[in-house]
Amino acid sequence: MDRILRSEIVSEVKRGMVEILEVAGERWLTADELCAQFGMFSPSWIKSYGHKLPRQRAEVTDGEGTKATRWAYPQHKIARMINDGTIKNL
Repeated sequence: MDRILRSEIVSEVKRGMVEILEVAGERWLTADELCAQFGMFSPSWIKSYGHKLPRQRAEVTDGEGTKATRWAYPQHKIARMINDGTIKNL
């Protein structure tokens, strides 16, 4: 096996592992859990800049208007962003 093929195989395996962790095995955290898991975030930082992190919430619109859950933050995706440095470019 030559170096190029080996490099391509390693790259695909890494990409597959990221996909498994960030999709199938993702764990969604509340803002408080996020702060406890990653000490770099504080509640005040989340309040001011949490919208810059990847996050999701459920929204339902009915006759009385739109109702939404709290925001949830993807643990593995944010951990990867911290590890590879992309968190610096929010």
